[in-house]
Amino acid sequence: MTIEQADTAARFAETIAGMIGRDRRDTVACAVIETGGLYPYQAPAQALVEIQLHGICATGTGEDEAIDNWIAKARLAHSGSAGAE
Repeated sequence: MTIEQADTAARFAETIAGMIGRDRRDTVACAVIETGGLYPYQAPAQALVEIQLHGICATGTGEDEAIDNWIAKARLAHSGSAGAE
């Protein structure tokens, strides 16, 4: 992952961290689709969901957990990239 990807991921993570519910899920879905990915609309609540976005991959049981895990990994990647400069 490049420093630019880590910065982009961190900025997006901070944007969606303040959102809740359908707004947050829709924002993530749009970002995934706009960057060439596929998003599992109407996945069962207990399905394993994987999000790959801006060089970060995270999984979770359901959309909300996957998004929470993606945010955590994006923040971690960004803090790790700060020492690489």
